[in-house]
Amino acid sequence: MRVRLSVLLLLFSTSFVQAQYTRVFGEVRDSVTDEPLPFVNIVFKGKNVGCITDVDGKFDINTQWGSNTISISSVGYERKDLPVNVGEKQKLIIHLAPNVQQLETVEIKADKKRYKNKDNPAVILIRKVIAHRDSNRMKAFEYYEYEKYEKSEYDLNNFTDEWLERRALKSFEVIKNYIDTSDLNGKPFVPMLIKERVSTVYYRRDPETSREVVSGNRISGFEESTFSQGMDQFLEKLNAQVDIYEPRIDLLDKSFTSPISNLGPNVYRYYVTDSTVIDSVKYTELSFLPRDRSFVAFTGKMWVADASLNYGVRDIELTLDSRININFLEDLRLRQSFEFSDTAGWVITKDEMTIDVQPTEKGLGIFNTKTTMYRNFKTGFERPEEFYAGLNKTVYDDEAEDRTDMFWDTARHEELNEREQGIFELADTISQIPEFLTLTRILEFAFTGYVKVNTIDVGPVSSFLSYNDVEGIRMRFGFRTNIDFHKKWRFTAWAAYGITDEKYKYHGAVDYYFKKAPRRRLHAGYTFDIYQPGFEVNWTDKDNIFLSFRRTPATNMFYREKFETFYEHEWLIGLSSRAGVRTENITDTRLNDLELNGSGNSLSSIQNNVLSFQTRLAINEKYIQGRFRRSPIRTTAPIFRVGYEYAGSITGSTYDYHKIQLSIQKRFKLGILGFSDIELEGAKMFGKASYPLLIIHRGNETIAYDERSYNMMNFLEFVSDETAAIMVTHHFNGLLSSFVPLVERTKLRAVVSGKLLYGNLSPDNSNPDDPELLQFPDRMYSLNNGPYVEASVGIENLFRFIRIDMVKRFTYLDHPGLSETFGVKGLAPRIMLQLTF
Repeated sequence: MRVRLSVLLLLFSTSFVQAQYTRVFGEVRDSVTDEPLPFVNIVFKGKNVGCITDVDGKFDINTQWGSNTISISSVGYERKDLPVNVGEKQKLIIHLAPNVQQLETVEIKADKKRYKNKDNPAVILIRKVIAHRDSNRMKAFEYYEYEKYEKSEYDLNNFTDEWLERRALKSFEVIKNYIDTSDLNGKPFVPMLIKERVSTVYYRRDPETSREVVSGNRISGFEESTFSQGMDQFLEKLNAQVDIYEPRIDLLDKSFTSPISNLGPNVYRYYVTDSTVIDSVKYTELSFLPRDRSFVAFTGKMWVADASLNYGVRDIELTLDSRININFLEDLRLRQSFEFSDTAGWVITKDEMTIDVQPTEKGLGIFNTKTTMYRNFKTGFERPEEFYAGLNKTVYDDEAEDRTDMFWDTARHEELNEREQGIFELADTISQIPEFLTLTRILEFAFTGYVKVNTIDVGPVSSFLSYNDVEGIRMRFGFRTNIDFHKKWRFTAWAAYGITDEKYKYHGAVDYYFKKAPRRRLHAGYTFDIYQPGFEVNWTDKDNIFLSFRRTPATNMFYREKFETFYEHEWLIGLSSRAGVRTENITDTRLNDLELNGSGNSLSSIQNNVLSFQTRLAINEKYIQGRFRRSPIRTTAPIFRVGYEYAGSITGSTYDYHKIQLSIQKRFKLGILGFSDIELEGAKMFGKASYPLLIIHRGNETIAYDERSYNMMNFLEFVSDETAAIMVTHHFNGLLSSFVPLVERTKLRAVVSGKLLYGNLSPDNSNPDDPELLQFPDRMYSLNNGPYVEASVGIENLFRFIRIDMVKRFTYLDHPGLSETFGVKGLAPRIMLQLTF
């Protein structure tokens, strides 16, 4: 039985005891020259807790797992042990005495002023590695294939013996039997989840295509689906595949410069720190670190073969400087091993990445260790052309999710150890504890706004009470069924009542999931509710209590009775289509009628019966599949959307029109410059319709920043029947703030955005003398006089999850009801909550 890892994290964090931390920091220098020494190992004696010095010889260790002695060692220097005071903060200036005999074998030049690339033996060697990079990669072959086994383990860490004795954890004493100690930083941990996957990878160079066929895939232990509200996407980014031969390594939402890229000698400092001979081949240890702490780059070392084996990399270890601007990251270590064969050259055999994620400075954290093993390399085996065809790089066997234990015993490249096997027993035991079940409900309420009551979820609580000008105070109560009710059927219902308009509103819907991956879903729903055209926000329900506070009156509302049914069919992962029928009957309210132009007459209602079709394409999309909800993981792959709607006399509608919508989203990663998100969208209507059915542009009158809305535009302010727009947001990832000393320590990040919207409203849909069209509201306009433009400058990563933008509107400033700050019209701050590395 699977249970939820996030619940354990919440439980343990709320029970956390403040531990005694020991901080040791300072510098290490040469006792003869007084030069700073990089790559010096500083470790608490008897513990796996320590660090290495940076290019300036500086170090800083802050841990609750320290001992009363630190050991300082470096190749070419005499080892030194020093006493420290446990539980205290202390600064040390340490001098190491050179060992003349050892120094003859290494070339460490630590002085920042002396370092240069010219005639540097370490730089000469790395340039040879770079020159032979392409020939040492598997991609040098026209065709190759291999078997791959991945094992990803999640563990809870950073707890003390005192914490384990807490009365609140009395029911969870079973975890004591599974505690182990990390070789990364000495923290104790308890395993919670293992993901395993077995596959075969096929590669073709021209045209370049790769195909991974997954034959087995499973999750053992604590279910991660609770994270589908955001945390799961956060953890999934830890599992990126790293290719050291690529010039750029995308990891944790950052683009790192590889130490084997052409830019390497400009980004890194390299040092020869050791050498050895194995089977008559000389291997040299190259250590490296960033030239500047603002660079998004690694610290580490690699063992490089001599010319006899083409200057190939045998082993490499990558770590991160603690000063780099990455949230929640306590530690990272990546190790890769390669072997040379006469038939395939240098091939990777093992990849192990361990990451320590620390949500709070001194609370509980999560280890993620992903181990990937490779075997049975083959080259020169050409597959039929149709084998490489298709949009998705990864495909799954039909039985991949249902493999037996016998299959896994054979398919694994190594057996699970005793600790890993114990995850099954631990999960089953904890899932039966009443305290755990209670905390599950608390956490799900915090993430979703719903309260779990047996087989239904009651909520969302944020919509129980709200206000608008038509209804006055609005009260609402709703529920949905959960997976305990049925794995394929989901029912949703709510009822609301307005105190002022004295009307009941209601909603009921049912979804049936034929499959969840690929998704095949049938939906049907009925709603009678208040409705404002163009009132669209992407982050919450439209009757959320926080949306009760607006800049302009909410009087342009109607009542709408709507029935909708659609079928969603995912042809393959990333390519889906939806076909549906929607009937709408729009009627007036006490504050807004359906008055026609000129005549003074009004329509009793607008009948709008729509046939719709949508297609979405996201090549090689990655996502987290929750119980019912799917959360995409943003990558650099583009996302295409196309939609079509028809309403007319054939369907029994008041107006006759066709509507086509297109959009493209793309993320561009720009290395140390950060990354940009760009969205292009356009729409066109053919035919004639009144303004509630036209393209009403997405305004936003709330204090919250909405990335896909125009944040200085009022609701229902602009309408078009043809439109084109571009939205650009660039995240600098700390690049600009790193140049400001005081700001750098806060790890704030700069973000800028710009939005440009063109629109046109044809005479057929804007003629004020046409008696078939509704009269426009007083504050509604077209964009025929030019584009709408707004831009913002902001900071993100405030308290790690807050973004604040100052947004400025540049056009149509003569319109009423605009925000104003410091006497500047069209200027206002906006806030957004986000979770990023």
